[in-house]
Amino acid sequence: MKVKDPVCGMKIEKEEAAEKVEYMGKEYYFCSHECAEKFKDNPEQYAHQGRSRGCCH
Repeated sequence: MKVKDPVCGMKIEKEEAAEKVEYMGKEYYFCSHECAEKFKDNPEQYAHQGRSRGCCH
């Protein structure tokens, strides 16, 4: 099952996510530990976004 990294917008396989973070009862999956750290530093910025964001990879 594909999921979307909320930080960079990359679509990844859920099973292959580099990291998973739970925030306010919802699970978020990340393509890299760097994206997960950005999310942890400011989850409000990323948790409620509906649009894609470009990133660095």
